[in-house]
Amino acid sequence: MLTELYIRNYLFVPEQRIAFCKGMTVISGETGAGKSILVGAISLIFGDTAPGLEPFDPAKPIYLEASFDISGNSELQDYLKEQGYEPESELCLAREIGTSGKSTYFLGGRKVSASLLKDLKTQMIDFHHQRDQQRLLSPAYQMTLLDLYAQDRDLLDSFAALYRKLRLDLKELERLRAEDESNRNLKELYQYQFEELESAALRENEDRELQQEFELLSHAREISETAGSVAYSLYDREESVHSQIRQALASVKRYAALNPKLGSIEQLLQECLELISEAASSLNDLTQSVSADPGRLEAIQERLDAINGLLYKHKVQTIGELLALFAQRKAQIEAFADLGVRIAQLERSVGEDYLRLRGLGDKLTKARRKAADQLSRELQANIGLLSIPEAQFKIIIDKMAEDKIIIPEYLDLCSESGQDRIQFFFSANKGSDLKPLSAVASGGELSRVLLAIKKVLSERIEEKLIILDEIDAGIGGKTAEYVAQFIHSLASRHRILCITHLAQIAAIAHRQIALRKEAGKRKNVISMVPLDPQQRLEELARMLSGDVSPVSLRHAQELVSKYNK
Repeated sequence: MLTELYIRNYLFVPEQRIAFCKGMTVISGETGAGKSILVGAISLIFGDTAPGLEPFDPAKPIYLEASFDISGNSELQDYLKEQGYEPESELCLAREIGTSGKSTYFLGGRKVSASLLKDLKTQMIDFHHQRDQQRLLSPAYQMTLLDLYAQDRDLLDSFAALYRKLRLDLKELERLRAEDESNRNLKELYQYQFEELESAALRENEDRELQQEFELLSHAREISETAGSVAYSLYDREESVHSQIRQALASVKRYAALNPKLGSIEQLLQECLELISEAASSLNDLTQSVSADPGRLEAIQERLDAINGLLYKHKVQTIGELLALFAQRKAQIEAFADLGVRIAQLERSVGEDYLRLRGLGDKLTKARRKAADQLSRELQANIGLLSIPEAQFKIIIDKMAEDKIIIPEYLDLCSESGQDRIQFFFSANKGSDLKPLSAVASGGELSRVLLAIKKVLSERIEEKLIILDEIDAGIGGKTAEYVAQFIHSLASRHRILCITHLAQIAAIAHRQIALRKEAGKRKNVISMVPLDPQQRLEELARMLSGDVSPVSLRHAQELVSKYNK
């Protein structure tokens, strides 16, 4: 994967360009030579932070650039296409850290976000540090390793998504139930008011119409007498208005033909006669129709009292406002009903999702148990190759949740990663009982177990750059040779960058880079030197004995010759 690294103005490196070959590359150097600078530069390119970051020249920015051959990683190419980049066989990533501390990231010469580089890191690089040994003791990390081996990502993602949804739905259901309970008194009040207003059957302006009718009925006698008296004056008495106008009309008719104005007057008088006749008729009808009805008066009074009572009770001024209140209460009651429907629907959904989650959890448990048996056998075999021939290894999976359990308790027992609890069990010696890895494994044994895990998992992932940062702590002698051969086998599929103090590991690498520290004018300068065969023998001799002597050179030559065979 990694083909070239360019460093400028970073820590003790003014400028350095290093090419990398396929297979296994070893970084070596004296203690304090700054072997971690190279790994640190790669980490920074992928968005990591470095406390106390210091440029070689404070007046200039830090610039770090790495080129990768990604032709062997189809998943990475697909991811880049999804992000809108058309990937080529080589991918160039860079980061510039200005004098102010602000960073700019680049992908193929284009500015990109730090988050994109961080996402790429997980797909392109596998960092293996000494601190991973402590992570290996964590059940959560052990679960992650098992899931990587089982390749059950889709199943795990489905469980996690449904688990989160069920958590949120239960929280929402609790909120809705609390809201429904707090609305209990309001629901009763609003229902009573709604039914009261509904039974009242109010009409817009009804009180005004009733008041007018009440006034009419209250003065029925006076109205009837007035109507009869006026009708008599207009039409019935001997010298009625109708009789007088009729006489006037007869007089005008006599001369209407002689004067056009009299003709129009004649017409007006004729219309007056007709209107008076109509008015008298209506007045007579009124005397017959208008009468005091005590029963109706009482009914109107009761209705008006009821309306006024509602107006007073609800502190409004008009029937229109009462009708608006009625509509409001109706909507509120419907909203309460909708709340009940939502609660019922959510309860049903939660129940269905819970059954689905239990099903996914059981599938995940089954897949993990199958993978755990296979992984246990493979790890035991690989640990045996790392100079622990009597090693026993077993992965135990416990299902944390019982079958008959309520939903909240199930969710509390589980997590997004499923319903299982996992633990690695280990024994380094024949006849010893298997015990939790955290209780029995030494530092050297943990290192080898972790290396075995990397080996097994590396066969199931796309090509990556695997960085092994001083994982040789606690091992030496024949064990170091086994570890060296083991790391070398990883390089058949992945590109390996290994920082080591052990000559056995350095001797088996395809290439070796030595870090040299020299005194500069203002500060020390570190250079990274790709070693030719003779330089490599001298470096191996130094790693074996601390200095270069005929004996250590002969020993180094024997080691190289042994591995070449």
